Amino acid sequence: MKRRVLFVLRGKLGDTISAYATVRAYARAHPEDELTLLVRANYAPLFARERGLRLIGFSSRLAMFARLLWMRWSEPPFDALLVLLGFGPPIRRLGRMVRAARKIYLDERFRDVYPEWPVLPPGYLQSEPAWRIARLYDPGLAQPKQSRIESLAVLRRPAGVIGIAPVSDEPRRSMGVQILNSFVASLMRRNPGRPIHVLINPSDQDAKPLLAAGLPAGATFRSFPTLDKLFDELGMLEHLHSTDTGLYHLAAAMGVPLTTYFGPTQPGRNGFPAQPALARVRIAALGGDHCEEKGCLRPVCLEIPVARHNRFEPPAFDVGERPPGCLLRQHPRAALEKIRVDAS
Repeated sequence: MKRRVLFVLRGKLGDTISAYATVRAYARAHPEDELTLLVRANYAPLFARERGLRLIGFSSRLAMFARLLWMRWSEPPFDALLVLLGFGPPIRRLGRMVRAARKIYLDERFRDVYPEWPVLPPGYLQSEPAWRIARLYDPGLAQPKQSRIESLAVLRRPAGVIGIAPVSDEPRRSMGVQILNSFVASLMRRNPGRPIHVLINPSDQDAKPLLAAGLPAGATFRSFPTLDKLFDELGMLEHLHSTDTGLYHLAAAMGVPLTTYFGPTQPGRNGFPAQPALARVRIAALGGDHCEEKGCLRPVCLEIPVARHNRFEPPAFDVGERPPGCLLRQHPRAALEKIRVDAS
């Protein structure tokens, strides 16, 4: 029997891509069902070529609620509303507007609207909440082991380019001028003649000092004003070196071989357990701990694995001058020089 299911993804780029793996898993398991995906309009190009989905992109809350109101009066009720990603009052209002036999969300904060929610185990994966929500509706749904957007993966045309994605949305996960330039120089020495592209959004705050400082001769900054342009940039890469950012998740879903460097965040939880061609690099002494220090403006914990993995000396630093909550304060200096590389 064909069922009508509405999936909702309302979050950042990396989280959206991770949660989409559950949508794809459900679509593979139930090709007979009629599936609708509600997602931010600026992320709609990620899934525009995907089969078996009706895609609805919303550019604002008003646009989203107008579309939902139209669907409420023009379409039959859904069998299930599954909010895989999203937070705040708009999620409550969305649940009230959508007619569905079952409404499932992440937790019990909106239990008056979403009477079902999963219980998350300790140490759950970044991608796991979405799957556990969907599994309440389909108990047999297998947990996704990797991220892949097939319609984007087929766009890849590797052209010998090595990429670096140095900037995240937090200073504590972004490479600074010194470490980036040393990194580029190291890649150029070890890959003579290969183009080096540094992927950067000029509007990002942490991108501005990098752009002002420039790059070693032979490397170039590459911007991506649209997602389609970003698909082109990632598609030509032979390998991407990335910090923990949305570009890491997109490159992984496109099948780009990756080395991702983790500073304050947890490599074991951030991603999928069997992601092909992915190496996760972090200071060994930090293990699986998460750093809660949000005020860090210089991520030494990121600089060290980038430098050690790429065979150059990391910039000097004083543990005693680190912010009070910095994880590095808990370890002897010698322990911080050793890195761990986990390959999927």
